[in-house]
Amino acid sequence: MDIFVAICGLLSTGLAIYCGIPYIFSIVRGKTKPHQFTMLIWTVMNGIIVFSQFLAGARASMLISAVFLIYAAVDFGLSFKYGVRNSSRYDKLLLAFSLGTIVLWALTRDNALAIWLTVLIDIFATTMLVLKIKAHPGSEPFRLWLIAAVAYVFTCLSLADRPLGILYVRPLYGLLSDIAVLVAIFAFRPKSQTHHAPQPVFPQAEEY
Repeated sequence: MDIFVAICGLLSTGLAIYCGIPYIFSIVRGKTKPHQFTMLIWTVMNGIIVFSQFLAGARASMLISAVFLIYAAVDFGLSFKYGVRNSSRYDKLLLAFSLGTIVLWALTRDNALAIWLTVLIDIFATTMLVLKIKAHPGSEPFRLWLIAAVAYVFTCLSLADRPLGILYVRPLYGLLSDIAVLVAIFAFRPKSQTHHAPQPVFPQAEEY
């Protein structure tokens, strides 16, 4: 079991690293438009997650959060030049809710509650991202988000030696969140230009 858990932890971390680097290059090349508010919240939130999961006893399962913390910080920095913000009228409200929840997290000394609060924060951040995808179709790479979702699958499996409990919350939510983004990317994908073949015109029959 220990070997299985270690392998799953390494696979989840490896996939997270793999999808993060092309994402950064995609931003620099102008193919991906990171949402500035989302990346800000994810930077703060992933820092909270790493700290909270470590105190809750997580080790292999927190590696993916540590990787996403680094990437979120880099993506946030790049968003000032290559990203977008205020892509919907709800962005500032969602940002305020996120920051308010972060304050609540700072006031609690309960690590389990802190992890649940990060889920609430992530819901606000992911909602901003989905609204950005709706406003800017094609601004997120489907393949890389799919790899990130698979990484969370292995993160969940890396907890196979732990009883079902609070440590499962973040990985399971991370998987569901990535699936939601994938659905949004597919649902709001740019409509392809279809050229319809001209319909043949038949002469009208002569009346006698």
